[in-house]
Amino acid sequence: METGILDEYELRLNKLRRLIENKELDAALITSTDSIFYLTGFRYQPFERPFFLVVRPEGDLVFVTPRLEAENVAAIPLLHRILEYTEYPAPKGETFLDALAQVIGEHDVIAVEPSMPAELMRALEHFFPMVEPLVERLRLVKSPYEISRIERAARFCDLGLRMVMDAARIGTSIQGGYDRIPELRNAIVEGEGKFDQHTSSIWLGVWAAPFSAQPHRFPEPTDIFGEGPNVGLSFLRVNGYSAETERTFFLHRTSGDQAAVFATMLAARNIAYDMLRPGVSAHEVDHKVKSFLRSEGFGGNLLHRTGHGIGMAGHEGPWLAEGSDDILQENMLISVEPGIYWHGQGGYRHSDTVLITADGYRKLTDFPSDLDSMTLV
Repeated sequence: METGILDEYELRLNKLRRLIENKELDAALITSTDSIFYLTGFRYQPFERPFFLVVRPEGDLVFVTPRLEAENVAAIPLLHRILEYTEYPAPKGETFLDALAQVIGEHDVIAVEPSMPAELMRALEHFFPMVEPLVERLRLVKSPYEISRIERAARFCDLGLRMVMDAARIGTSIQGGYDRIPELRNAIVEGEGKFDQHTSSIWLGVWAAPFSAQPHRFPEPTDIFGEGPNVGLSFLRVNGYSAETERTFFLHRTSGDQAAVFATMLAARNIAYDMLRPGVSAHEVDHKVKSFLRSEGFGGNLLHRTGHGIGMAGHEGPWLAEGSDDILQENMLISVEPGIYWHGQGGYRHSDTVLITADGYRKLTDFPSDLDSMTLV
């Protein structure tokens, strides 16, 4: 285990305990794999068997686990105790509910995560659980440790995007970019010493025009590069922490109209960047960006918000979106990615991984964004 990581887990757990206390709750039931990994470093796949981490304002952590996970849980290097249940399903007296009843009293006020499956929520209804995004709130602001991990992931994102773009040629398929994935994985192993398959993933996406106008269409390996704006995305999770780099690029000399739209996309990004600092409303960032794009005649070409949070997950709070209640704080990590899209022609979008600092922001990804650099001829 990395030096200092136990102190990091203790810090996170203590922050969670204070949140539980401030909410006047007796306990929180943590069930999502990411939340448990965030708090303890434990990696597991529950499948159909429920798994719980019970956290109270004081006292030991309690893991309620199926028996086949108990030996794995015992190796967690934090003070804790374990309650086993036999299996799922199980005979009366041996179920996960019977195990939970040993640590959750009938009058306890407990919180559960918003991500808890409805089926599990129904099974727990006699405990009268309250839905509270406690861990999600903790994850909004990153620690120095998390920032360092995300910054390392960001460097590999830049490398992955360069691989994608180097493989792009008019008349060839986008498969060439996908073929670079093993090379990128090897670079991560060499740089990080490991590629944990449970907490790592590589997504090198290429939307060849005109499919770049559909940013959530899954690209087909048989898609062929032609003329128009292409969008390349390097979206990684490296040993638990995520980052992304995305660029619009051309494989031919752009027309005047294409260059103008590209410039408008960059101007929209700059509006967002000029606003980034602690205390700014995430709603206001998106509102000003979209107001500019609408004023430029692109109101019918908008599909999504200006950005989202990045951390362990590639998409998490805060949300840079009209209607968001989030307020930017120092050490939040976000993407900045306003886009302009024409169905049948293509899309224009850059994205970077960006840290909110005490007096503004700092980009963790470092990839060219100007039109000359993004014209690969």
